Amino acid sequence: MTDTGGDAVGTEPARGAGRRVRLDPRSWRQSDIRIFSSASDAARARRPTDLVLLIGAALAVVGLALLAPETSLDGAVSHLLATLPGTLTALWQVAYDVLVGWALFLLIASLVSKGRTRLFGDEVLAALLALGAAVLAGMAGGTSFSSALHSLGASDPPAVFPSLRLAVTAAVVVTASPHLSRPLRYVGRWVVGIGTVATIALGVAVPIGVLAALAVAIGAGAIVHLLFGSPGGRLPLEQVGAALADLDVEMSDLEDFALGVKGVELVRGTTADGRSLLAKVYGRDSWDGQLLTSGWNYLWLREGSTHLRLNRLQQVEHEAFLTLLAERAGVPVLPVVAAGMATGRDALLVTEITGRSLASLDRPAISARVTRSCWDVLARLHAAHIAHGRIDAQRLVLGPDGSVALGDFGDATHTGTEAAFAVDRVQLLVTTALLVGREEAVDTAAEVMGTEALVAMLPYLQPAVLDRQARRAVRAEDWDLDDLRQSVADAAGVEPPKLEQVRRVTLSSIAMVAVIVFVAYVIISAVTGIGLQNLLDEIKAADLPWLLAALIVAPTIQIPQAFSTMGASLRPVRLGPVIMLEFAIQFISLAIPSSAARVALEVRFFQKVGNTATGALAVGLIDSVCGFIVQMAVILIIAFSGLASLDLSANGSTSTPTGKWLVVGLVLAILAVIVGLAIPRFRSFVKDKVADGKAALGVLRSPSNVAMIFLGNLAAQILFAIVLGLCLKAFDYRLNLAQLLLIYNVVSLFAGFMPVPGGVGVAEAGYTAGLVALGIPQTAAVTTAIMFRMVTYYLPPIWGGFAMKWLRNHEYV
Repeated sequence: MTDTGGDAVGTEPARGAGRRVRLDPRSWRQSDIRIFSSASDAARARRPTDLVLLIGAALAVVGLALLAPETSLDGAVSHLLATLPGTLTALWQVAYDVLVGWALFLLIASLVSKGRTRLFGDEVLAALLALGAAVLAGMAGGTSFSSALHSLGASDPPAVFPSLRLAVTAAVVVTASPHLSRPLRYVGRWVVGIGTVATIALGVAVPIGVLAALAVAIGAGAIVHLLFGSPGGRLPLEQVGAALADLDVEMSDLEDFALGVKGVELVRGTTADGRSLLAKVYGRDSWDGQLLTSGWNYLWLREGSTHLRLNRLQQVEHEAFLTLLAERAGVPVLPVVAAGMATGRDALLVTEITGRSLASLDRPAISARVTRSCWDVLARLHAAHIAHGRIDAQRLVLGPDGSVALGDFGDATHTGTEAAFAVDRVQLLVTTALLVGREEAVDTAAEVMGTEALVAMLPYLQPAVLDRQARRAVRAEDWDLDDLRQSVADAAGVEPPKLEQVRRVTLSSIAMVAVIVFVAYVIISAVTGIGLQNLLDEIKAADLPWLLAALIVAPTIQIPQAFSTMGASLRPVRLGPVIMLEFAIQFISLAIPSSAARVALEVRFFQKVGNTATGALAVGLIDSVCGFIVQMAVILIIAFSGLASLDLSANGSTSTPTGKWLVVGLVLAILAVIVGLAIPRFRSFVKDKVADGKAALGVLRSPSNVAMIFLGNLAAQILFAIVLGLCLKAFDYRLNLAQLLLIYNVVSLFAGFMPVPGGVGVAEAGYTAGLVALGIPQTAAVTTAIMFRMVTYYLPPIWGGFAMKWLRNHEYV
């Protein structure tokens, strides 16, 4: 994703600028009827959101294939639609055929339109990818190749998994969507939505089949967009000129930048009297891109959260209001010239460029007077209860008279908190240190702010409060943030905040895990009589594609776990580093018990992103406790609803009583306790710090944070259950999702209390016992448990080691 918001207030072209046009005001007015959202030669970009859609679609297809060909809910929905009046049958048939008609329209429109042949190729490729993926998913779900192809043209039962016609046509719609104007996008969505209902009503597919078809279509479209990119809905400069004229702003020599950090278009030009203006354009047809980009920035970068709640006009009004509010409070800003909605439903904010950005100046041109002026501007802003949120050298503008002004209030918030003010100060300190040098910047900050403000900044002086460009710039200097933090502490006459020490994974800790694994295998083998050769024979007979699917799905578990961890933090933190944290926890679990590993590493991580030691500890404790609550809730709901139960008294399909597995689990639990008590490092790690986390319990007052915590934990449990089901499917057995959830939660709760890394041995015995209790043969149960633990515990430390290295390199631990 291109971040060009940095030069939004400067006078130099941003990287990616290329289009420039001198407009005749008489030619600005054009028709507002649009078919395509962008010009045929508009630049394309590969967006991280497409990768997210692809991963989500792949997980959905795999999960639905496990449930195929039909569930009880599918039968209920199909029966409900079948009871509707028979007169609707003709309507369903028309809607089902319109799917093909709309897809053909999109193909023909791209083929006959000038310069759209690339789009035609994209649509054809997406249709072929969807066809192939749907056939493979159908074969995995029990649909034969001939039945799948027959359903492509048929509009009558029997139902198949998935619906090939829906998958292929929806793939064309998804692929073309970024290229189309907003009204046509909505038409396409309605066509696919009604066609989906018609597919079920006609008996062509059951609900699980249409969901799989839609997931295949989204995945196919995402692959094409990742391969060839997609436009961002940027307006041609002629239409930008027309939109500006609607706001009574006449600009000539228009020049555009690449799409800004929020998915908006930045256009610069000059007026008849020679003023230089900058227009932020929230295009009607780039609304989807703005939403996805803002959502991505909020989740991955934790930036621009206000843009998730505001439409394009509200975003313009929000920035204009805060700019005018700051100006009223005496803060030098870039004056607002115009703001509003144009006739074509494009929202624009126009500001006047009154100087040059500090980033464009050489270091000798930035005097101590200029840096003091920067601090004065920030103090005035905070006195007006406004936090800027994104201060850098591009948004600080030096005017001809030597005064400093602040631009781009897109991320600003009113009634900012003290934490938001501290982040602003840290960003300005780092910005000035990059401009004039570390020592001079710290001396100026100390002179202007005083000792108390410097001390308050120290916990926030971390990489996490800086954007990507600032972190890269710091890495290019001969000093790092640790040096800057030490300089601030020296100027304030205090010691830098101490950070939690993280235990390293050593050869001895790995050897200890290996010994426990060996002892566990010996005990299991002795109790069951299943030798190594039996296990190897069972594994050789496994369906390897299902094991490969389990290995691919397993790493995605860290994504909902990351959301849960983010929800437990009062301080906003970026999703990317938290995902890395979750992987690193799997790595460090080799050294200490998994729950203890999570708490220890999370404390260090959240201290580095600006939390106090107490608040950092509370994050891990809140996350762990809420995870325990979710596990207990899932177990109780499943047990009392009768969706699944573990019959521990039955023999199942084997002659070995399941009770033996309880003996195995008990023996391994006792072994784990002995190991924990024998190693001082384990004894000393578990300390009573729960009371220290009371200050951070305020996070539970936020509905959004609570939702992230509980839904993240629940989603992670569902993914764990899906991976367990994939491993079981590899040995040609299957259980429903409720049964898999029950097994996973019961065993993980039990193993989590054991003072041994990852519940080694205890977990294997527990999963085996649960599978046997649900009727899985003993040998298949043991191999399934081993494979499940392999992909969720024994292999993840490999990529967890790389994540740990990444966190260290980026100063997060």
